[in-house]
Amino acid sequence: MKGKLKKRLLLAAKLLVAAALLLWVFGQAHWDDYVVAKDGSTWTWLDRTQDERSMVEESPVSAIRHGRLFDRQTRLFAADEFVPVAGTEDQYVRDGMAATLATVNKPLLLLAVAIFPLNIVIVGLRLWFLLRIQGVRLRAWECIRLTFLGQFFNMVVPGTVGGDVVKAWYVCKHTPRVAAVLVSMFVDRVMGLVELMMMAGVMLAIVLLAGLESWQRMTVPAITVGVVACIVAVAMAFLLSRRLRGALRLQTYYERLPIAHHIEAAGKAARIYRRRLGVLGRAVLVTLGAHAIFIGSFALIGVSLHLDVPFYQYFVYLPLIYIIGAVPITPGGLGLVEKLYVTFFVTAGAAGGATAMEVVTLAMLARLLPVFWGLPGLYVAVTGPKLPKAEAMEAELAAAENADLHN
Repeated sequence: MKGKLKKRLLLAAKLLVAAALLLWVFGQAHWDDYVVAKDGSTWTWLDRTQDERSMVEESPVSAIRHGRLFDRQTRLFAADEFVPVAGTEDQYVRDGMAATLATVNKPLLLLAVAIFPLNIVIVGLRLWFLLRIQGVRLRAWECIRLTFLGQFFNMVVPGTVGGDVVKAWYVCKHTPRVAAVLVSMFVDRVMGLVELMMMAGVMLAIVLLAGLESWQRMTVPAITVGVVACIVAVAMAFLLSRRLRGALRLQTYYERLPIAHHIEAAGKAARIYRRRLGVLGRAVLVTLGAHAIFIGSFALIGVSLHLDVPFYQYFVYLPLIYIIGAVPITPGGLGLVEKLYVTFFVTAGAAGGATAMEVVTLAMLARLLPVFWGLPGLYVAVTGPKLPKAEAMEAELAAAENADLHN
């Protein structure tokens, strides 16, 4: 009972954090057109006449403060109290989210929607490949179906049961080798994060060496890439090297952890993967294409919204956003990912670039795209074996894994 209560309280805390982050993010945006006062405050533009949409005339105009649900203020401003749009002298009214969405390039947006599922298909094939290395024989199409299922549980019904757990439970219905399945899932997830880190690092190096951006403007992503690379390297060394754990005398400590059997399984599987490093390396290179499609589809959304962001910046910032967003602070990274969008892209736009409102619009569409393509996973969930409760599923997997490890 205490375990259930603890999980529920943890989920509630995560949802509260997600709600707070989402409120902060949407507080940066305006659905209607808006103006920016010289004191930095933003106000919703109330004049709806077509002729005066982009101009503030010398006569007083009416505006309402945005984001004050219980304390809305209406004030009259003169034109000289507003900040003009960058690059203009007499244009003051900025497009809100409604106007931005109304001018979206529909063919580019549809292209982004159409290519996104290719990423899920390739990731499914990667899982199929990793399972085969471990000796688990499963049809490629079944792995693709289960990847759509995991997408559904990760993006559509975030909660205590993640997509990886659900995928593992379904795969284990086809094989008794639970430890091999869970390790393959673990390597699949780590490989995805490593590939995103590689993409960000390589693109960052290209941007700097080609002189597309200055070192000063790329300081934050450079530090982020370095920190993430160190964390991944240390974590992989600890999980996959029993010798290192022994040398650091960590055996007695990690054996007390709830995930001790996962660490032991990872070490056991590492011996298999070390003998197949060449094949594993080819898998990494092939599935880099999946992440190129993943990032490229979001970049196309940004281009379709006419964001003033160079295309290469998407391939620097988006991998970092989704690496950090993978930290389980909120379910599915809800709120956290959107906040990272604003933090990275608005900072990147210090010398021009996109506004917070435009970036929030991009983040919203980037959230909806995986949700939309997670819906086919609902069919897999309905037509497959009935899922037990989260606690029963986790207990079943843990028991089977322990039995597998001791055989």
